[in-house]
Amino acid sequence: MTAAFMHVSIECEGSDIFVVADGVKIAKLGHPGTLQAKTWVSIEPGFTVRDCDDGDSIEIEYKRQHMH
Repeated sequence: MTAAFMHVSIECEGSDIFVVADGVKIAKLGHPGTLQAKTWVSIEPGFTVRDCDDGDSIEIEYKRQHMH
């Protein structure tokens, strides 16, 4: 099993909040009043971002996508 580590940050642009991994926006926080409110919406294939139960951290999962 191989572990990969990335530099991850949360960045704001206007009213948008993004998770950025190694300089690439991978997820966006859903806006209030939408179906995606308070959830992270993936914007890069293979990435899933979730809030952790402690309310202060996030979990990032990456599954490599295979295309035929």
